[in-house]
Amino acid sequence: MKRSLRRRLSYGSNATLVTLLVVALVVLVYGLADRHRARWDLSAEGTNRLPADMRHKLDLLDQDGRTVTLTAFTAQSGKKDAYFKNRALKDLLEEVDLQSTAVESRLVDFDRERLTAEAMGVRDYATMVVQRGEERVDIRQRDLFRAQGKGADRSVAFLGEAALNAALSQIMSSSRRVVYTLRGHGEIDPEDAESSGMVSFKEALEQEHYDVEPLDLVRDATPGQPPHVPDDAAALVVARPRTALADIEHDALSAFLAVGGRLLVLLDVGLPVPRLVESIGILRPEGYVMDRVRIFPYDDRPVPVYRPHPITEDLSQERLVTVVAHAAPLQAADPSPAGVRVASLLRTSRDGWIDLGGALERGSALYEPGIDTEGPVDMAFAVTLVPGQGIVRPDRPEGRVVVVGDADCVTTSLFQEGPGNASFFVNAMRWLVGDDIRLSVVGRPTAVRRLALTETDIAVIRWLALALLPLLVVVAGAAVWASRRGR
Repeated sequence: MKRSLRRRLSYGSNATLVTLLVVALVVLVYGLADRHRARWDLSAEGTNRLPADMRHKLDLLDQDGRTVTLTAFTAQSGKKDAYFKNRALKDLLEEVDLQSTAVESRLVDFDRERLTAEAMGVRDYATMVVQRGEERVDIRQRDLFRAQGKGADRSVAFLGEAALNAALSQIMSSSRRVVYTLRGHGEIDPEDAESSGMVSFKEALEQEHYDVEPLDLVRDATPGQPPHVPDDAAALVVARPRTALADIEHDALSAFLAVGGRLLVLLDVGLPVPRLVESIGILRPEGYVMDRVRIFPYDDRPVPVYRPHPITEDLSQERLVTVVAHAAPLQAADPSPAGVRVASLLRTSRDGWIDLGGALERGSALYEPGIDTEGPVDMAFAVTLVPGQGIVRPDRPEGRVVVVGDADCVTTSLFQEGPGNASFFVNAMRWLVGDDIRLSVVGRPTAVRRLALTETDIAVIRWLALALLPLLVVVAGAAVWASRRGR
């Protein structure tokens, strides 16, 4: 045999052997990963895995031990979007199955297994049924998919994660809980879909299996009886009243707290503060919150620092920013009233202050010793009221109140923009109603990213752009001129 042929055979056999070994190694790794459910999500926003809130709910279902069955029916065969819809449903079921041991899922061909659909009472294509024991939630196609655009630009968006997350909340709650929103004083409207309304906050609560209802203490009062908060109220939201509450309304709120009521109070700069807030030891000084660390390019949007509390624990770990705008400062009374325990939730950095007016630099407020109040400054508190020690009656559960010095952060404009706004306020509501076990990051963080810069950072960037870069151009030009002259 010729030496060249022998060399070719030797190289070829080595290459073949190495290829087979690599293929065998890949198959082995794949088999181990599939058997042990190894998953890696390297995307920046974690888009290839379930949201943290859903993973947390699945963990709770695993701890409960009762089997949850997910049955998804395919889309109508022959339709343009059928393949996409079926693939999206299949991928979601696989991800849920990989995450949970309590969930049993299956994808049923609606056309071929009509008897299965009829037995379950399902009449529409692309329907998902969530069951646990006698509890059942049907998710219809319109809740799983949404058409976008028209004509050639028409596409279908998959909303299955949010819909399934809401369904899991329903089967985990024995009954719907009512959250009332106070009205009659110019409060933010939960039905307002504009950027200044808080319909996004309402929708987030509804996904958590809360019924959000308006409450006018005066107009909704029973004739001949004083105003009162309904007995079925899990919590009451007071969102930036523009006019002062009447004395009989203050009495109604005090009576609500006396029986262990739960309140979320959103304040704003220069607007009336419900008397109840001061009675639990929370004060709102004059001025508004400023900080050298803020969301660029806004000078009145300080970047809050999360304080240790169950509401903020997961947000702090995930480093999600709750966006506030032109917030009012808050202070805890020292000493606190009897039976009142106060915990800070949001605070400025050490460079924060309460601005009371004065000089401006390029349109931005400056900290002026002797005029402004040095920080750090609190912007939100969680208050626990101990039964039998002052405000709450001895035979009642503890009362809970969350007070935030900014109401803009629940409006649609900031609620959707802020990476941590939804998680902060949904967690606040969960804590208020005693659903502490479900505290977690809500949904997926927004992909909108804001740059937090100090005044020093901005000054450095300004000088780099205005001085250093032009200087580099001049130096480079001089170098080119000198090199050509020397030839």
